[in-house]
Amino acid sequence: MLFLAGLPLLGWAFQAEISAALGIWSSSTAYNHCWLVLPIALWLGWTRRARFTGLAEPSWLALPMAAGFGAGWWLADRLGLMEGRQLAALGLVPAWFLGVFGWRLFRAFAVPLAYLVFLVPFGAFLVPLLQRLTAWMIVTGLTLLGIPHFADALTIEIPAGIFLVAEACAGLRFLIASLAFGALYAAVMFRSPGRRVAVMVLALVVPVLANGLRALGIVLLGHQLGSAEAAAADHLIYGWVFFTLVLLLLVAAGLPFRQDQPAGACRPALQTGRVLT
Repeated sequence: MLFLAGLPLLGWAFQAEISAALGIWSSSTAYNHCWLVLPIALWLGWTRRARFTGLAEPSWLALPMAAGFGAGWWLADRLGLMEGRQLAALGLVPAWFLGVFGWRLFRAFAVPLAYLVFLVPFGAFLVPLLQRLTAWMIVTGLTLLGIPHFADALTIEIPAGIFLVAEACAGLRFLIASLAFGALYAAVMFRSPGRRVAVMVLALVVPVLANGLRALGIVLLGHQLGSAEAAAADHLIYGWVFFTLVLLLLVAAGLPFRQDQPAGACRPALQTGRVLT
């Protein structure tokens, strides 16, 4: 009850950060999935309810943790970084959890608490870098395929027309959605820290490469059709279809290495040397 009572107070204290986040969730397609993050985090916590045993042991470690996030909020506020303010404000939630329940339960519920980070609409600063990477992959592909082209920063010209790697083509929406999905997949299907890290690395690298291949495919389609405008039509829809297929392939690739079943669950009963009745 003490923990639940503190959450509205944190919400009231940081209502500006919450309001800004909700506005971005609604207005930007790159962050529409953020509406699902809190229900998913609650579900992850519910699946770990059996670990919620024993008495709470409040930890004083929450004080330096909260002080660090408070200092981070102050610095982000002075620099005018709303994302930094939101991350720091969100960090006070696990700090409050640690202070109320203690280190043992904090470790037991670390995954759902960490998943809350996807509530923050972060990553917009990566758009210029992602645009340059996408343009570089397109140019590299055209060079390898021997297709004549001219590139000027983010503008790529081929005989069929001119293509611009705009912000919407940078693949940020694919990257953020992939990280959120990868974190959920790693938390549900794997227990080993090494395998979870490997899943997150793939969730970071694969969407960037896939977006570059998608963009190259659109340019190649324009080369075949002889019209850049025809190839670029509905390219974002094509992107989501392609991205969905990539995620399905990643899921299928990870299934043979899953660790979501209890150890020994599949051990045949006959190995015990007894007949079970």
